[in-house]
Amino acid sequence: MEKDYFGNAVSGKKVMVVDAKNCMVYVPENKLVLLQGLDDFIIVDTKDVLLICKKDKEQDIKEYVAEVKRNKGDKFL
Repeated sequence: MEKDYFGNAVSGKKVMVVDAKNCMVYVPENKLVLLQGLDDFIIVDTKDVLLICKKDKEQDIKEYVAEVKRNKGDKFL
């Protein structure tokens, strides 16, 4: 994704970013999201799941997915 002046990469037509930098945001096209004050976060919103994770923990996401699978089954994967 293309980044703005503050290093934010945003997917979604109704995302508003205030005082945030170096974030990656992926949300449904028509969902209004206001993001304020975050630095170096990954935000992913799908129909059933919302993920908010520090970018420096990106490698741990596989662990989190495995934990979700163990505790909640495959429904959310």
